[in-house]
Amino acid sequence: MEELAQWLKSQHKGLRTYKTFQQRVLEAGAKHRDQYALYYLLAMLVGRFIDSYEEEPLTLDITDEAHKRLVACSDKAAKFNALSADERLKLLNEIAASDLN
Repeated sequence: MEELAQWLKSQHKGLRTYKTFQQRVLEAGAKHRDQYALYYLLAMLVGRFIDSYEEEPLTLDITDEAHKRLVACSDKAAKFNALSADERLKLLNEIAASDLN
């Protein structure tokens, strides 16, 4: 997850970045089945964002805020292994309830 978080920080904030992130997260989830819920929830978070702007142009304000929120979620997710079970559950719930819009 740390690698994905670092990759995200270096990317352009366009819609293609979100689509690529979603694909990479799902691929990582397939490799790390013990953390699949984490990867799946991140993919769904990004998917909701992609779906809401698929046909519309993204403004700089929207992409900046969405990128900031996704980076924050990714940074938290990168620390998943170091968290207690309660903290992991709290993080999963936080991601599930998040919105990039």
